[in-house]
Amino acid sequence: MRAALLAGAVGLSSLGLALALPFALAFPAMAAPIAQPSADWVARVGSEPIPRRPAEALLALARRERPELTLGELTRHLAVDLLMGDAAAREVGDATLFASRRVGFPPELEIRRQWLVTLQALWPDRIDAAWRAASPELPLKVDAAAWRAVWPDAGASRPGSSLRMDDALDAAQLAAASRVVVQRHRAFGGAGGAGVVPAGAITLGDLWPLQNVQGRRLLRGGDLDFARAQARQLLRERFVEHWLRRESGWQADELDFVHRVIEARQRKLAWQRWSGLSADPHGDAPPRDALAAAVSPADIERYYRAHQERFERLEAVEALHVRCPASGEEQGEPPSACAAPASLRGLAGAAPLNWRLGDAEPDSALDAWARDLARAWPVGPASPPIRHPDGAGWERVQVLSTRRGVYPVDSETVRHEARQALALERLDARWRQRQKDLLDAAGLRWAPGVTPPRTPFEPPSPMAAGDAHAHAH
Repeated sequence: MRAALLAGAVGLSSLGLALALPFALAFPAMAAPIAQPSADWVARVGSEPIPRRPAEALLALARRERPELTLGELTRHLAVDLLMGDAAAREVGDATLFASRRVGFPPELEIRRQWLVTLQALWPDRIDAAWRAASPELPLKVDAAAWRAVWPDAGASRPGSSLRMDDALDAAQLAAASRVVVQRHRAFGGAGGAGVVPAGAITLGDLWPLQNVQGRRLLRGGDLDFARAQARQLLRERFVEHWLRRESGWQADELDFVHRVIEARQRKLAWQRWSGLSADPHGDAPPRDALAAAVSPADIERYYRAHQERFERLEAVEALHVRCPASGEEQGEPPSACAAPASLRGLAGAAPLNWRLGDAEPDSALDAWARDLARAWPVGPASPPIRHPDGAGWERVQVLSTRRGVYPVDSETVRHEARQALALERLDARWRQRQKDLLDAAGLRWAPGVTPPRTPFEPPSPMAAGDAHAHAH
């Protein structure tokens, strides 16, 4: 079952630490406790305690990638995520933050799965051994006729053959789905008595609300292999949660704290995306769009003068090209005469292919394609033979020289790109300052004996992983 852990592992990036590798690789038991006082909390953010055992467990995992990380630094990360997640829920709301839930996985499902993966990383061998000992899965043949009856209006067409944006089940369909058993299981969780999960079943009705739009399409299409895999995953998740609550030795509030941290982190990330601090500069982002609209012409000109390299454009190309007809005998291979030499200078049949900014469009689509090929090809040796889009011939180009310039300051390209870049700079600064302000306002009170971080809190830029500025093309 270690593969199942890896398949769903999210790494400590779900806790804001952005580690590169999943932490469920090889952690057979909890790490040795870190030397500490006996207090059961490490800090309080406002009135909320950060419990010691979950914080130490997360620290032990994080140190696999960042050995220098201290308990104080990790705790401050957790505190900021809790504060930002609460602010996101309060100021924006989950309906807006997770507006894509209609086509994506429900956010509560993703949070729960990340929570389970995080906790499984602490006791993978013990959980695997318990799963093998319980062996809860029971063989079952799914009733295909009952499955089809859930969608009686599907007719002869395959109900899952296309994506449906409005694919909610009505009350009658939900009732029918709840009668379609996909996986039966034995009782598990102990030798009897309180706390044992009784034998039972997982139905299509259990699986339906756990799917994204593609998963719902597969279920509607009668993909029983997919359904069985989903049922086994759900059974495993139920088993793991039961084990965690009964066998891990952790208190309920400690387990729930890890869930709260992950939930807060996901809200913070969703708020970040909604604000416009993401890799997609074209999606709707009200805060970023408002800042972009407020950028003045003077701001644009200052940015343009300071960053002219960001507004470069191609203005001229001097090139040669050779056009070779296709030969029906060569089964898709270019004629041998078209494959050499490396330079087209002086080659019979080579013709100039020059372009200047502002030139009229070529008369033929093939000439326009060859021009675009020359604009994209680097200066240097000739290209290999490249097949024409219609398959009727081959083209080689050799770019001899290019000339580059910059867009004029009053162009729409400059105005748009400068507005977006300045909006991102300002949004990034506000985002980082907001984290400082929330932490200062709430206060972080440390437990006796816990060493606070040595350096003041400086939130990382969400744009640090990529270029926060747009580039004109």
